[in-house]
Amino acid sequence: MSEAQTSRLAANVRKTCELLRLLAGHELLGLAPGEIAKGLSVSPSWVSINLPALEAETGFVERVSGANRWRLGVPFVRISFTVSTNLNQARRRLDELDQRYAIPKD
Repeated sequence: MSEAQTSRLAANVRKTCELLRLLAGHELLGLAPGEIAKGLSVSPSWVSINLPALEAETGFVERVSGANRWRLGVPFVRISFTVSTNLNQARRRLDELDQRYAIPKD
């Protein structure tokens, strides 16, 4: 793979990450394609090509039912719930260890 191809791939991955960050916080109503294009500084055609492809391939984005709006998809949100659950379990374990090994106060 040439350097130009690697740079193009990296740019596409970077733009997809920006898209996911942009959609975060808009899970209920989503964003309209024009809002997404403006927020990412991309053309409307980029949105109309890439969002349906990303939806079909990964499910990480989805079209809001009955509206021309997009939001994070169920698989992506499930990842965030898994991370949150695991972090909470780790916090509980650390708290238990902290209590177990704490020096008693006189």
